[in-house]
Amino acid sequence: MGRRPTIDREGLLDAADRVIAKGGVTSLTIDAVAREASVSKGGVLYSFGTKDALIEAMLARAGESYEGLVRDYLAAHGDEPYAAAGAHVDASHREDRLAAIRASALLASLVRSPEYRNQIQGSYRELFDKIDTQTEAGRRALTAVLAAEGAFLLRGLGLAEFENDSWDAIFADIRAILPG
Repeated sequence: MGRRPTIDREGLLDAADRVIAKGGVTSLTIDAVAREASVSKGGVLYSFGTKDALIEAMLARAGESYEGLVRDYLAAHGDEPYAAAGAHVDASHREDRLAAIRASALLASLVRSPEYRNQIQGSYRELFDKIDTQTEAGRRALTAVLAAEGAFLLRGLGLAEFENDSWDAIFADIRAILPG
């Protein structure tokens, strides 16, 4: 009797990332992921059930990466004013290019769904609620967050290309906007 084959969910998520990186979110299909991972379509469906479940898993993994970067920043700077804004700027800068492509493409596709749109809006609302925009320092912190988000999405959606040195310089300028 043979060993039951196992399918690596993380490997499938990596394959889905590569599909998006190569052809954008519109190229993300169960068939494309199966081809990229060299498994059957049934193997992908067994692991995720539906394309929506695959996308949810991809977004959850992207969120975990972002949250890890935020935790790292807050561990070192949590007592500073506007640490949440600084953490977002830092995480946006430090996410690797593939993570930016994945997150931006997924967000762009999910924003059409009211359920996902509400979740995304909730995440932004939670961040923005930590910033007192009634003060000049708070408005500067919000400006820095919005600038980081814009740069991250433009890069991630492939609408603007930045070499590493340019990317670092942009985020140095964005950090200069942050109060404190």
